[in-house]
Amino acid sequence: MIEWLDELPQHPVRIERYRCHRALAADFDGVPFEKFLYCDNLYQGYLQTQDETLLDLMGNVLYDCKVKAFPSPFRIALFYWFASLKQYFSRTFPHFLQPTANTDTNLLGSSIQPREAMNAQIRALTKGDATKEKDVLALDTWRALTELDAQAKEYEELNKKYPSK
Repeated sequence: MIEWLDELPQHPVRIERYRCHRALAADFDGVPFEKFLYCDNLYQGYLQTQDETLLDLMGNVLYDCKVKAFPSPFRIALFYWFASLKQYFSRTFPHFLQPTANTDTNLLGSSIQPREAMNAQIRALTKGDATKEKDVLALDTWRALTELDAQAKEYEELNKKYPSK
């Protein structure tokens, strides 16, 4: 479906509307972290399975609508939008989102499953306090990723300062 794409744009791109439904902000500014996590799980699932119904589910979140199946060209646009968003975020938050060349790893730089990655992100932001989960999920995506990137940077610096034997 996406073999023709040579490279992703520098900034996320998206179709502004689907029928009468407005899209979320292309760069997810002002979008709750919960929506990013959900879409990221669907995106990672699509990468693993090529199941296009996952793109339909993602489209319903991205356009706040209830469409059973998007047209194939629109599915490509959904994928392209989220892929460009992930690449943009990997440049913006380089300590946290690190793309790798290894096909067995995801954009988090590990082979963990999407659910595990999501839970790890939530846990890092709540500092293990489950009572804060609702607040974390409501955070702006940029705020959440900024904090996760800062935590990853601190972790990297600690590992450099105190390398394991």
